[in-house]
Amino acid sequence: MAIKMRVLYNSGKKGMAQFANAVKEKYDLPVNAVSGKFPPEYPCDKERIVILAISAKSEMPDDLRRFCGGLNKTQAQNVALLVDGKQADADKIAEAIRAAGTNLVGVKVITLGGFLFIGGTLDDSQKAELLGWVDEMVAACK
Repeated sequence: MAIKMRVLYNSGKKGMAQFANAVKEKYDLPVNAVSGKFPPEYPCDKERIVILAISAKSEMPDDLRRFCGGLNKTQAQNVALLVDGKQADADKIAEAIRAAGTNLVGVKVITLGGFLFIGGTLDDSQKAELLGWVDEMVAACK
């Protein structure tokens, strides 16, 4: 049985796009690329779960804060948060999501390299680990 699910990512790093595309292929979903701006072009509407993949910086941008703060249960029942950054950054984003009243099913913090030529890509083992995490998040919503 398919689950109503959306993947949103906001990152210039190739690894986040790889992650979003891998989830899209596995679950046969639309992927909505959010390149530095919120709200997304395609709004969330009664999603069972929204996977947010964000490259975070120490200061949360105002548009991201407003988007997460407005992500209520009519848009998404559950949110899983993948953050490329530090735990403190993930905690700020998670708090904004919780304050909106949406159930935060999980948070995973990763560090993608950002070197000029590598560009923060995922290797096969990292991709498999992240897809396993998504499976756990989806299972928690059923």
